[in-house]
Formats: sequence, C-alpha cells, structure tokens
Amino acid sequence: MSSLPAAWGIAAVLLAAAMVGLVLLARTRWLQSDTLKKCVVLSVGVHLLLAVVVAALGGMRPASWGTAEEGRMTMMVVLVEEPADELSASPTAEPTLTEESNVIADDQLAEADEAEPSGEAVLAGVGLAKADEPDALGEESPPEALTSAAADSADTGEESLVVDAQEAASEADEGIEQQAAAAPQPPAAYADRFGERRQAAAAARGGSEATERAVREGLAWLSAAQSSDGRWDADRHEAGIERSIDGRDRRGAGSRSDHGVTGLALLAFLGAGNTHRSGQYAESVERGIDFLVSRQAANGSLAGDAEFFAALYCHGIATIAIAETVALTADVELRAVLERAIAYSLSMQSPATGGWRYAAGDAGDTSQLGWQVMALRSSRLAGLVAHQEAETRAWAFLDRVSSGRFGGIASYRPGERPSVAMTSEACLCRMLLGMDPDHPAASEAMELLAQSPPETSRPNAYTWYYATLASFHVGGLQWERWNAQMQSAVLQLQRKDAGKLQGSWDPDPVWGGHGGRVYSTALSVMTLEVYYRYLPMHIGGETRVARETDRSRLQ
Repeated sequence: MSSLPAAWGIAAVLLAAAMVGLVLLARTRWLQSDTLKKCVVLSVGVHLLLAVVVAALGGMRPASWGTAEEGRMTMMVVLVEEPADELSASPTAEPTLTEESNVIADDQLAEADEAEPSGEAVLAGVGLAKADEPDALGEESPPEALTSAAADSADTGEESLVVDAQEAASEADEGIEQQAAAAPQPPAAYADRFGERRQAAAAARGGSEATERAVREGLAWLSAAQSSDGRWDADRHEAGIERSIDGRDRRGAGSRSDHGVTGLALLAFLGAGNTHRSGQYAESVERGIDFLVSRQAANGSLAGDAEFFAALYCHGIATIAIAETVALTADVELRAVLERAIAYSLSMQSPATGGWRYAAGDAGDTSQLGWQVMALRSSRLAGLVAHQEAETRAWAFLDRVSSGRFGGIASYRPGERPSVAMTSEACLCRMLLGMDPDHPAASEAMELLAQSPPETSRPNAYTWYYATLASFHVGGLQWERWNAQMQSAVLQLQRKDAGKLQGSWDPDPVWGGHGGRVYSTALSVMTLEVYYRYLPMHIGGETRVARETDRSRLQ
C-alpha cells in the first residue's frame, strides 16, 4: 500500500499541469492559425497524458485495498438435520407429469430464475456446482468429505440431509406439482371448454355424440390442412372465387386472406380446449399463433397480405384468436401483440358513425362491426381495459341499421333490406354491449330467425354461425327449435367420404367462394362447439357483469 500515495500524487501533478497548459493556450492566439493541426496535436497529447495516468493507477486492484490476504480461503457449510421420514421418497423414481404441468412449471421456474436467490439457495447451488470439481489447490473437494461425514452419522443412528443432484430433482418435482395446481384459470365465459365440463355442457345444452364426433373430424381435417409455416393457405383451399353476392363485385377477395382463415381455424381449436400450451392440437395452435405474430405489421394490423375488401375482416378475426389465447393462458408476450392489434382496430373505427368497413373512417357496415365488437369484448376477457368510448360508438351504429318495433331487426347498412345474418349479428353485438337476452329486441330478432331455419338446400355457414350464437345466448324454447334444425343441416353437409376432404365442409354458395374450405369448415366446427365455447348469457358469468355495467346505454 506504500505505493498508493505516490501514484496518486504523480497523477494529480500531471493532471494539474495539463489543466494549466490548456488555460494558457486558450488565453493566447496560438490556436487561431492552423487550428485543425494544432487540435490534433493537443488531442494526441491529452491521450498520452491519460495513458500515463492510467499506467500509474492501473495496477491497483480494489480487492487488494485493506489487508493483504494470503493463503487459502476456507468456507464452512452447515448441514441441517431433518427427520428420516422427509427422505422416504425414492431419489430414482421417475415423476409422472401431464403435458400442461410441464409447461406451467417451465414458465414459473423461469420467473423464479430471474428473481434474486435466497441464502439457502446459494449454498445449495454452490454444493451442486462444485460437487465433482477439485479445489484451486488440486485437493479433494469438500462435498466428498461431507459424504463421509453423513455415512458416519448413519452408524450412530442419526441421518443428515446431504444435498445432491437427485434429491434436488425430487424437490423440484414437488414444486412442479404445486405450480401446476396454481395454473391460471380461464375466465368463466370460457371455462366449459375443458375436460369433463365440456362433456357436461354439451349434454346439458343440446349437444350430442354426433355433434362431438363432427367436431373431432373437423378439427382433424383442419390440422391436416395446415401449411408447414403455420398458416392455413386460403388460396390452396378454394378461396378467392368471385360470386358477386348481392350484386357486389369484390374482385375475388379472399385468395390472400391467410390471416383471416388462420384466425378462424385457431378459434375452432381454441373452442374445443386446445391452446398453444396444452391440448391434443397444441402444436397446430402454436404454429398458427406464431405465424400471425411474426407477420403483425408495425401499426398493429393482423391483416397480412389480404386484399382491400378482406383486410379488416382478417384483422378482426385474427385479433379474436389472439385475445382468446391470452385469456386462456395469460401469455404475457401475446398480451403485447393483442394490445397493438386492439389499438389498430380502434384507429379504424369511424368517429362519426361508430362503424367499421374497409378503410379508416368509413361509415361502416354490420358485418365488419360484428368481428370488431367481439374482438373488443374478447380483449376485455383477456384482461385489457374496457374501451367504453368505442363500444358506445358501436352501439350508436347499431341504432342506425336497426328497425322493427323494438329495434331487433338489422340490415347490412342503414336503409338497406334487413337480413337474418345481419339481424343475428346485431343481436349478438347488442348483448355483448349490454342488452339483456330477455329484452324485446332479442325476442324480435329470434322471430325473424324462426322464419328462415337452416336447410341443407341453402347452406350459409356465416348466417348459421351468427344465428346459432345469438339463439344460444337468448335461450329458451326458440333455442331448442333452432338447435335441432341447425344440427340436422350442419351434420348432413359434412364430408364423410374417405379421402383428403373427410371431415371438412364444402364452401357454401354464399360467402364460401371468398373464404374457401377452411372458412366453411372452421365456422361449421365453431357452430357445433356452441354448447361450451361460451357460457350462455342468459345464465350469467362475466359477460353479464359487463352488461350490467353498460346497461345505461339502453336508457
């Protein structure tokens, strides 16, 4: 330490001299000619001076300040004695874990790794990391001596807890079981999708073995139809065929709607209790989610390469799929994706009418509004804040397209002819935004549905999907009638012939040309999953809480 004052003294003198020199140069006219060259000379000089200072101080190590330590450092590890019954578990037993438990443990253990370890954990880690390594002097490591001590204690009838890799693994297994029990629970609205609750819900609400078999076969076809990069390729599965529905030429929209049909396929899997972390089709869901996430635009859009007329549809459907995944798994990374997607949806809403259509600020139509309202409500179930202003505007748009004695009938756009599809979609949206299922407007909508029951001669997957959802949430005798008619038609139209199309539904003659086989199959599967996809609104749950909060809109 005797060299320390001398080194600091030399450094101080050099720095003081440099400062005096710079002050003197600044007060003369020396820098006013050949400034660039002289600045270079000064820079070199300053750096040389700093090098001398660093050389003077560089040999001093903070660890050496204080006392000079010599010889070998010794660490004493205290072993804690435990009762013998604590060690009764076999260290070689293989743990039996479910797939879901492993995933939950991975997530929670990763969070634990980021936290600062306790003193006991550090000691255990030292013992495990150094158990097979020689010490710095090449002598036997302490764990070997500790093992001998443990053997000696056994001779006297005492048992000591010896930390080794096998026992640490056993403790980790116990932690995994506890963490699995604490897995995030889905919202009540989605809880019937899993296990025995799914079977019970299907049986209690009108499902059957035939509907469940059709769902299984439909999901099997969707899984087989998935592309290697995770998408469902719309063009590959008969999408983009223009049929000029209602006299409108949409220029073959749908051939590039991969994000939209991928979202529909994912919703079909999610509806049967599959997520990217668990379920029979977890791998298919994970690949599909990864595809959507990897191609999300900087502005939050999930439309991908879809054509103008299909872009916002694709974005809305894909957003619902992400929202349901977040709600079911509490995936933090996907939550950020969802927040950006919802922000994009809000930017596309018309501030004047409250509707959505094709471009930002368009006056809107009921068809687009339905997917966006479901995206907003699904994001609420996923834990995002409620977007009350956007929902209030959406309600105002519904008023513009509604007619009938109680406002239960709806059209595609204001002033146009009402239809079953738009009436069903508007009724569902009103219930999501606050209307009770027993409101007269809902009954009026159901009366229109009863006049156009599903028939195999006039398949329309889009209409049947929304009409089934609306009827299911309203409940009552009208649901029993509609459900029987829907099952008869949808089940008959599923492809049962052996081959690559088995389990799918042919594109219907209405919108099936734009969406293709994936579109028709996914919508049909979701229609048959209705019994457990959502808790019926006429029963209650989180959706009822939201409706009670928003009921003031009806006044």
